[in-house]
Amino acid sequence: MGASPRTEISKSLDPKSRAGALPLIAGGLALDFANTQSGRGGKRAIEHLGEDDDVVAWSLHAGLIDEGTAKRVRARLSRKDREFAGFLCDALTLREAVHGVTVAIARGMPPAEKDLSHLAACCASALAKATLEMGEEGARWRWPTQAPVPETILGPIALSAIGILRESDPKRLKQCSGEHCGWVFFDMTKNRSRRWCEMSVCGNRAKASAHYRRSKIRAEAVAADEAPRARHRA
Repeated sequence: MGASPRTEISKSLDPKSRAGALPLIAGGLALDFANTQSGRGGKRAIEHLGEDDDVVAWSLHAGLIDEGTAKRVRARLSRKDREFAGFLCDALTLREAVHGVTVAIARGMPPAEKDLSHLAACCASALAKATLEMGEEGARWRWPTQAPVPETILGPIALSAIGILRESDPKRLKQCSGEHCGWVFFDMTKNRSRRWCEMSVCGNRAKASAHYRRSKIRAEAVAADEAPRARHRA
């Protein structure tokens, strides 16, 4: 998959990357991959993919590859295999294209042409390295696992993104309403009412924040009401 300039993002690296344990809550492989950075738009953005092995760890965690394939990919990375020279850069650039397109659609805006073009190029490159196999559930694209290539990981992600864009209801693509969260997801609720990546995280934070604001407003109102009385007593 051809390397392209990495999108510059203001971020801090997660010192103990959680790439292999991030919640998979987006409803699609590509969308979960887009969520490998947390706190987008805030001062505390956390990059979970700080090195090549973090991409491998996430792929194993997401069920994209098995232990044997992960071991072989890591072996090629440790040998500094030329085919994997731009692996992290390619992964991050693909991720930003997926995130950019999804957020644009979620906001009712046309995606950037550069993001769509990049997804198309990634798919073309990925399919060039794939074989078509027939199984019980029909035809499937397969990438090398005994001698893995970058497309073994990045190919399924790129095709997942295109599949979501082509076959899904765009009105169900959403971005979490949590402040500075930035995570995206496919809303599978019956009435398209999902607002948060996780209710237990961003949803509860929003509730706590709203409660604090209401309490503060009530306290300020009481103080304003008491002030004239205090002056009168004085």
